[in-house]
Amino acid sequence: MRILLNITALLLVFSVNLSAQSDFKTLDQQTYNYYIKGDYKNLKNTADTMLSHGMDYYYLRMRLGILAYNKQLYSSILKNFTRAMEFNSIDTISREYIYFSYLFSGRKADAYLYLESVPKYKKNNILKSIGKPGLSSVYAGSSASGSDVTLYKTNNLYYEAVKSSLSFNAGFESYFSARFKGTFAYTNYHKTGTVYSVSDTSGIGLNFTQHQLYAKLNGYIFPGWEFSGFGHVAFYPYVTTQTQTNIEYLGGLGIAKNGWKIRTGANLSFSNFSNSNQIRGEGYLTYLPFANLNLYFTSGGMYQSDKYWGGTYQINQEIGFKISKSIWLESGIIKGNSFLYARNQGYMINNSFQIPETTIYSNIILLPDKKFSITISPYYCKNQIYSWNLNSYLRTNKLNINSFGVAFKLTCKIK
Repeated sequence: MRILLNITALLLVFSVNLSAQSDFKTLDQQTYNYYIKGDYKNLKNTADTMLSHGMDYYYLRMRLGILAYNKQLYSSILKNFTRAMEFNSIDTISREYIYFSYLFSGRKADAYLYLESVPKYKKNNILKSIGKPGLSSVYAGSSASGSDVTLYKTNNLYYEAVKSSLSFNAGFESYFSARFKGTFAYTNYHKTGTVYSVSDTSGIGLNFTQHQLYAKLNGYIFPGWEFSGFGHVAFYPYVTTQTQTNIEYLGGLGIAKNGWKIRTGANLSFSNFSNSNQIRGEGYLTYLPFANLNLYFTSGGMYQSDKYWGGTYQINQEIGFKISKSIWLESGIIKGNSFLYARNQGYMINNSFQIPETTIYSNIILLPDKKFSITISPYYCKNQIYSWNLNSYLRTNKLNINSFGVAFKLTCKIK
């Protein structure tokens, strides 16, 4: 009887093993067929069934990873290719896919950090050919705007009636190593119109030019984290006398966390614009629902405390999405009451006495090839214009002035 029971048990085990092997062959063939057809949805459903029954192996993870990459589902790629390398530690293809997944999802620094962590003997020829240190990109651009203006017969306070503005800027980005990047830029800003003051109550021609130098150092110590220090110096003459040169500065520190679907950051800066002192904090949150750059939403805000003029703020909302392989579109709105303000870690500054109450803009990003990008940015701005008492730190006679402009930027990617 005992012998009969043992034989029965062995037959059952053998039958189960045969059934499992048969199921594995069937499911494996299905995943292969879905992979050949590029059918990621059915491939993933079948793979989930296999994984739930403990069927996990190298080629299954490779099929999932490659189709996820083709679908730009970058957050799924890391999981599958990392698992594939656990089955095959000398696999170089998975490492290449992981690198480009970081890169194409907008996490360039994390791509370089990952590349640095891969031993040379585990890199394929493509990864070996990618050099990290050195010049990364250069750019040049210009912007122009025009405003309706209100002129006074006399005004014994400080008032700027800006008719037009024009700026030129250029800069470059360079990686010192995988962990440190520098950004350097120069801007020449010019505005024309009429300016009133205590010494020129009937107004004189406004012909103002400002030179700006900007520098930023980014550090990437840990994957997903970014630390930065930045500074901005502006040189310009007094508006009314056009003789003596003012020197104003801004400096600050920032931190950012870059995930697949959530990216956020904050910075704190100090400046001395217009013979006053300002301390400001800025933060933003970006949500990428598909973990790629095909669609993203950004909300941000800034609060600034001014020594003489009190607290001011700005808030902004932006949406960006891919129209085609070579065209992206971003649109946004900025609201607030800040003057003497700085945004985007000091890269953009404005020490004018115009307050941009509402700004509506679009960025049309054209990618004619892999090396160049062109950004065209039309915008509308509703400015609040005051007459300013610069001795008593008061402002009166608020006016709403409309301005329209457009900006252009050409970027050349070196590597």
